[in-house]
Amino acid sequence: MLNKLIIKDIVLIKHLDLEFKYGFTVLTGETGTGKSILIDSLGLILGNRANFNLIRQGQNKGSVTAFFSKVNDKHITNYLNKIDIDINEQFIIRRELHSNGKSFSFINDVPISINALKIITNFMVEIQGQFENHSLLNEKHHLDLLDKYGIEEELKNDVSYLWKNYQTNVSKLNNLQSFNDKNTNDKDWLEYALKELEDLNPQENEENELLIKRKSLINKDKFVDTFNEAKNIIDGEYGLETLTKNLIRLFSKLDNFEDENVKQISKLLNDHFITLEEINNSINKSEYLNENNDNTLDLIEERLYKLRNLSTKHRCQINTLQAKKSAIKEKLEAITNISSELNNQKRITTESFETYLRKAEILSKKRNQISKNLINDVNFELPSLKLENAKLDVKIDTHDKSSFSSQGIDNIRFFAQTNKDTKIGKINEIASGGELSRFLLAMKLVIEKENSNKTLIFDEVDSGVGGSTSSAIGSKLLNISQKQQTIVITHSPQVASKGIHHILIKKNIVNNETITQANELNTHEKIEEIARMISDDNISDEARNAAQKLIN
Repeated sequence: MLNKLIIKDIVLIKHLDLEFKYGFTVLTGETGTGKSILIDSLGLILGNRANFNLIRQGQNKGSVTAFFSKVNDKHITNYLNKIDIDINEQFIIRRELHSNGKSFSFINDVPISINALKIITNFMVEIQGQFENHSLLNEKHHLDLLDKYGIEEELKNDVSYLWKNYQTNVSKLNNLQSFNDKNTNDKDWLEYALKELEDLNPQENEENELLIKRKSLINKDKFVDTFNEAKNIIDGEYGLETLTKNLIRLFSKLDNFEDENVKQISKLLNDHFITLEEINNSINKSEYLNENNDNTLDLIEERLYKLRNLSTKHRCQINTLQAKKSAIKEKLEAITNISSELNNQKRITTESFETYLRKAEILSKKRNQISKNLINDVNFELPSLKLENAKLDVKIDTHDKSSFSSQGIDNIRFFAQTNKDTKIGKINEIASGGELSRFLLAMKLVIEKENSNKTLIFDEVDSGVGGSTSSAIGSKLLNISQKQQTIVITHSPQVASKGIHHILIKKNIVNNETITQANELNTHEKIEEIARMISDDNISDEARNAAQKLIN
């Protein structure tokens, strides 16, 4: 419930502090006093687009602050928890407009986005204007009105969840199909690339090893000369091997003598001989003395060329060719497996749609059932609103599949007949402004079955009617106010007379400034204001008597 509204430096309002109570509150005043400013100010609280022309002339900032009772609506509390805002007993929304073109929004002094503000206040305040804001004028709102009348929130949530699940599966299916279409075309190339890599079979650190080996082979002559010279030193006619053999033979003549020194010398000579043989064998095994060395170098160069060619083709380093091979192999496996995944996802997507459709059909059936009750209830209220010959009808059509949504499969449209001799037609095309207002009031009466924390604000909902019709509208507004806070801006004395609380909006000259002010009226003041509304500025005793009768 809206408890207080503070407006500072908005158009003609320097400072306005309005307190609101539960029940039926009417706001009246002469044309041009600033009643529309109140609607614009409330619009800012609801997240309407910032109009910086609203800032009072000569000021740098304008602001609107709304004080609400603690909100128990689960939609609001869930959303506030989601954005980490704690609400205690008081719920304060503030909107600031700055002359530099910046706008700021706050909830309990915590900055909040305009989008978040719209979401929250949508459950707190509803403004019904004479024409453009009527829910009846926009067919998109007809479904919401019908659902509010008699559809369980749980059923709607189930349909919404199943639709989102279906959409998720559609997205997965499309991604899989896109992957399959794209990569199937690349399959032949991937298979060729994999075979090429597998045939070459690059090894870890292979390039570095080949480069070292190539460098050695390029310097082969130095190795050959050195190794040949070493062989001559070891096994030549007067080489180390021959000398060692001669020394061994010489000292063997002393084997019969038990001399430790001789034994040590013989052992060293034998060990030396073995070492020389090992060195010689290693030299003989060397590839540098092999006749095929030139061919080996050619093979190395060819190998390096193939490795570098593939690394260029795949735009990677030679040492990552193994990883590239593994990646291509995995991709081919994925392409091979995608067909079964695709078929499986097609099945899941079809099943999720069928599940959604079954639940949506239950919702549709329920809507068809309650629409009959809505028609009867609204049509029952219309005669008391001076629409004795008017009728409401509800048309429910099933969308084509392309128009299915989280709200179900139904297209809901309200039709009306306003007179016996007129054809039934779309309510937004056949009803006048005054008739639309009364149709909406009738709906509000039958839809709002329980008390609501939501504040209803009607802006000249009685426009285009007068007399007994206005009185009937006032009575219905009073009935609505018994279930939820109702605030009405009106020019009708009949409507104003039904108000439990009456606030007068007026303009005064203060220090050569035109200022909009507001005051709650007592009973005497209320009679005087309604008398003015009846007879304009020349208030007569007859007008006062008429006002007294209206109030009573």
